[in-house]
Amino acid sequence: MITKLGNLVEIHAGQSIRNKIDNIANGDYFIIQIKDIDRHIGVNLPSLYKTNMKGKGTPKLVKKGDLLFVPKVFRESLPYSVVVNLDLPNLIVAPTFYTLSVKPSLIRTEYLNWFINSGAHGGKFFKKNAMGSSILNIPKTVLTEMEIIVPPLPVQDNFIKLMAATKKEKEIMDNLCQKRIAFIDEAINQYLN
Repeated sequence: MITKLGNLVEIHAGQSIRNKIDNIANGDYFIIQIKDIDRHIGVNLPSLYKTNMKGKGTPKLVKKGDLLFVPKVFRESLPYSVVVNLDLPNLIVAPTFYTLSVKPSLIRTEYLNWFINSGAHGGKFFKKNAMGSSILNIPKTVLTEMEIIVPPLPVQDNFIKLMAATKKEKEIMDNLCQKRIAFIDEAINQYLN
């Protein structure tokens, strides 16, 4: 099935913040800022600020399993998304993000994240539809129109297992490479001493 992203998710803008975001030890909210995310890992808990929100209304909370979409990037990159991998109370996001809350009966978060970040799918869409010259921007209205190929849920689940196995394999290979480098360094140092 092919459908528009707007049919698969609810999209919300990040929290409107007028002042500098202060890190307050006993703040009411954890806030995710651009400095707190990594494309491959997700959200980095130790770097999160706690803050208080002033103003009217209750902030829109973010939950584990939501996607954070970064709509504005420098020209040499493309907009991308990350999975919220934290289960924290009172978690909000800065205005630099869109929050995509998936409809789990239609699509898996991890599959959608892969699709958005895939050069063959999301990358092609963003290259064609991004606005701006030095800073690229994907407005919410454009994002909702992105066409998503949606396989049946069991197929998505299999893709997710394959992605997890590939990620684990990469971690093992990186670890092995680091150990090999340390072994070679030690051997050379012993020879030189």
